[in-house]
Amino acid sequence: MRQTKAEKALSHALVRLSRNDVFFSSLAFYLDPRFLDAPWCSTACTDGARIQINPAFFAALGAKEQVALLKHEVMHVAFEHVFRRGARHPLRWNIACDCVINLMILEEGGALPPGGFCNKAYKGLIEEEVYEKLPPGIEERLGGKFLADLQEGDDLAEKIFSPAQRARNRQRARALILQAAQAARMTQGSLPLGVERYLEKILEPEQDWRALLAEYLTALEKSDYDWMRPNRRNGVLETFLPGMATAGALEHIAIVVDTSGSIGKKELARFIGEILGVVEVCFPRAVTIIPCDAKVYPPLSFDCVPARDTVLQGLQSRDALKGGGGTDMPAALDWIDRGIVRQEFFTPPAVALVMTDGYTDFGPERDYPVIWCITANKAQVPAPGWGRVVRMEVGDSF
Repeated sequence: MRQTKAEKALSHALVRLSRNDVFFSSLAFYLDPRFLDAPWCSTACTDGARIQINPAFFAALGAKEQVALLKHEVMHVAFEHVFRRGARHPLRWNIACDCVINLMILEEGGALPPGGFCNKAYKGLIEEEVYEKLPPGIEERLGGKFLADLQEGDDLAEKIFSPAQRARNRQRARALILQAAQAARMTQGSLPLGVERYLEKILEPEQDWRALLAEYLTALEKSDYDWMRPNRRNGVLETFLPGMATAGALEHIAIVVDTSGSIGKKELARFIGEILGVVEVCFPRAVTIIPCDAKVYPPLSFDCVPARDTVLQGLQSRDALKGGGGTDMPAALDWIDRGIVRQEFFTPPAVALVMTDGYTDFGPERDYPVIWCITANKAQVPAPGWGRVVRMEVGDSF
């Protein structure tokens, strides 16, 4: 079939990108950019899982600008811009992300397409810092000159992805990012300027499960949030997390507890403290606690927005947390999968927390969000290739 002008230009741009940037070209290959002639995609856009480009706009650009546009959208995915926004203003966040990306492109000798927002005053800052430093009202002042290219649904004006779909998109994006990083290291020996620093912060951030759960809370369609100061009595980090004014923001949380022989009393005590923190801070309607070493033991199930003391009493019962054998955390995730398929849960888990020392296989990626809470440090246990990761020091107290 005969290629159009835009299709030829895209093929040539991908080739030119591969000559200089293995990381970005590999990620572009995995994302498989497609043309889309739609009124809400007048330039190019991404939802973190795919890249769509307006063919007429792309064909009208010069060769260097075409490479820059393609790289720009790939960088949005590489730096997880769609998923890092949280509760920030969408357009202002888009402007901040574009500024960071465009400064990097210019520094590497690229050429920006017409209308690309860039301000050298923000050089060296990350997106969150640029967002805070942007002048008030910049969204209105830029007006039609700035074209948003971060999607959060099938159509900027229509559908919005569900929290579960967003989580799947993020997990897929992370898997692609890791593959591209591996390809770059194998061929070039290193990653491009700035990418290594971003991957360190993005793929394994210095944050805890409370901040990660906040992302799911803010992504829910419910809007009756009550922003509360954490209960300092329990030593919660000095952050503000959204709690539902009507309890039960998260319908169901599954918590896998590593009870293998390598888990000592201190680790188990830390895990119990974290479980109580989930209940007290996040107000889930239901909690399923799954003890697991090399196999799954009878779980503890709580519903009707369980109270902290009720959960503690259950965990302290003699047969609550059996184990002492080998370690196979995917066995617990398989147990969750089977429960979902067989509709054994009244409500499928919205997120699963796996509390472990990390000396285990991690198994295949799941269809629901997974947060790995690992006590071993990065040198002892590298991050899994999927899911979110937080590190817990055993000496910490909740």
